[in-house]
Amino acid sequence: MGGRINFSLVTLKKLKEKYDNIHLISFNLDDFMARSPLEYWYHCNGWRDGPFHVSHLSDGLLFLTLHKYGGYYFYLGVISIRPVTDLRNFVAAESNDYLGSWVLHADFKNPVMELAVKDFAANYRSDVWGHNCPALLRLRFLKNWCKAQDLLEMNYVSCHEFNVLHYSSFCPVDYSVATKKFFIHRPANQSLPAWLTDQVVGVHTWKKLTYNKPIYKNSTHRYTLLAQNQCPSIFAIAPEIF
Repeated sequence: MGGRINFSLVTLKKLKEKYDNIHLISFNLDDFMARSPLEYWYHCNGWRDGPFHVSHLSDGLLFLTLHKYGGYYFYLGVISIRPVTDLRNFVAAESNDYLGSWVLHADFKNPVMELAVKDFAANYRSDVWGHNCPALLRLRFLKNWCKAQDLLEMNYVSCHEFNVLHYSSFCPVDYSVATKKFFIHRPANQSLPAWLTDQVVGVHTWKKLTYNKPIYKNSTHRYTLLAQNQCPSIFAIAPEIF
């Protein structure tokens, strides 16, 4: 958003050689917001003065993009384990009590995203980090949309063809043990961790908690093996410590 893409980068060239379905698109923010439910918020709300303005702009763009075009959204800290294209119109839970916004899908013209964008603008708060994305979905919008107070009651039927996936699908490792689970060495007699079950579609790696951990390509850390097995092309061009 709002920047030029450097297509001469070696990393980008190698990825495009390997994956022909990578397409990078640059938008002008003013044009992207024009005639949308976020146009007034973007120009007049004063969100730029808040302490979380970058994060909140990202949250707004997430909902607006899915509203405009439909599609999948994945947080960059999610490692894909298996194809996700058989799952549609969903958000993934982080636990039995908490709904994240790290993984989302909505079909084009899905009413959930249209209402989410409108709620974002109508109830925006600049002083609370999670008020406009996780809390929007969990506390305000989906409780009303699904007529349910508990995440366990939110499903494809109660949420009118929008689903809340169990936390095991994308958050098999809780944030409280993320550092321990991802950076423990794999025992010689164990190929896969016990938490990597058939229900796991992707692994949220809790980047905010693990970003400062050095990853050595020759180590047997769980994170290293996940990256090597699931993202081989990225792993191959990464430096020895990343």
